[in-house]
Amino acid sequence: MEWTMMTESDLKRVDSRVKAKELFTIELDHANNTLTFVVNGKVMNIVKTFKAEPLFERMLKIAKFKFLKMRDENRREYIEKK
Repeated sequence: MEWTMMTESDLKRVDSRVKAKELFTIELDHANNTLTFVVNGKVMNIVKTFKAEPLFERMLKIAKFKFLKMRDENRREYIEKK
């Protein structure tokens, strides 16, 4: 993994109330068939689609496998499953 220095825009993005932590959320609204992408409490994107639930599941799967890959590069059984 390659590390880079934080830039000024990165520092502006970090909410000082979070105390050096950042949070992103993908929210599924079944009633309106929307996905909302929230970063540190700020709504970044909203997507309205007729297939919001499968899209949400796909995003969850991508995040899970990327996290596992970063955690342990040797866990090929998790990374390579579809």
